[in-house]
Amino acid sequence: MVLPCELIDEVLCRLPVKYLLRFRCVSKGWCSLIDSNAFVKKHLKRALECNAGGGSIFINSGGDKFYLADLESLDDDEAVAVEVKGSLKTRLSGAVVVGAANGLVCVSKNMMNQILVINPSTRRWRKIASAPAEFPRCSCSTEISLCGFGYDDVNDDYKVVKIADCHDRGMMVIVYSLKTNSWKWIQNVPRNVDFCGYWGMFAGGALHWLATKDPNASEIVVGFDLALEQFKEIPYLVVETPTVPATGVVSDGGSLWVLEYYPDSHMDMWMMNNHSGMENENLWFKALSVEQHFVLGSFSLLKPVAFSKSGESVLLEVHISVVDRAELVWYDLKSKTVKNVKIQGIPHNFESYAYTESLVQLSKNKLLQRPSLDKPENKHQENR
Repeated sequence: MVLPCELIDEVLCRLPVKYLLRFRCVSKGWCSLIDSNAFVKKHLKRALECNAGGGSIFINSGGDKFYLADLESLDDDEAVAVEVKGSLKTRLSGAVVVGAANGLVCVSKNMMNQILVINPSTRRWRKIASAPAEFPRCSCSTEISLCGFGYDDVNDDYKVVKIADCHDRGMMVIVYSLKTNSWKWIQNVPRNVDFCGYWGMFAGGALHWLATKDPNASEIVVGFDLALEQFKEIPYLVVETPTVPATGVVSDGGSLWVLEYYPDSHMDMWMMNNHSGMENENLWFKALSVEQHFVLGSFSLLKPVAFSKSGESVLLEVHISVVDRAELVWYDLKSKTVKNVKIQGIPHNFESYAYTESLVQLSKNKLLQRPSLDKPENKHQENR
């Protein structure tokens, strides 16, 4: 009995990426189906909607080693992380993670002067084009160097944003498009704004940075809409108690969080409502507040990584400053209890990032490649 093509398509789009990569060898028909843009988008959409195939965690240990772990396996007593090896490991050596979107992870090397976009599930990578010569290379002479990576769902494009605030030329902003393989200058840039942090956090189709604005040095969140390629100012949350502690914005891949850290006391974690039309006072809500010494002793930083499939727990990355190590724990939002996550094979200090496994390809569009200047006979020889 031969299954209809429509039924095969529906079955395959429910499978994890690792199996689909193997099934490409079944036949030319299956290979063409799995590699098609329509199937890649359908598989990704289903994965984002119902977490088909399971979410994954990308772990970076100081830029020397990178690991992959299945999110659902972190519920087990002994989870296992797989180290990234081979040619991709060589490419990632010395890299730091910029951000992730739709299964693609962007990393930076050489002080943000070299940027790679990788798909950890397919082990494919792509080096993006160098920034324009007029854009300053990151160095100690640059006051601020920022970078961010995200997905433009309006134009179905992945973009990298670089920001440099120089002593002599002011703020300069460029945007790279993976679809066109080119950089674009942004003219309307924020004024009288000081950015905090290096990496833009991707959520809701925009990159976000915590910043302060003159003349009162009031805290705001600056967003860069990847579709409109415009900056926008987002009102900061209002807290009852004034605080001077470390604050920051992070993303779990879908939602934007603001962290308010009160040393020797607790950390409040606020989430931004994703619904448009929210009033300023309803824009942020406190998702959880974690007391010091709640687990593993005193912490120096907590970072939300991902929600569980049920949505009842959140995976937290806990940094213990006393012993200089990081841990992952499941935090139950209702009972306010924690469950330690033990992962074999990873170092004591690391950073983790959630991403959705996908088949998104990184090959350049052949229509956008420069036409060859070779003679016809050389073309035929090259084809042979």
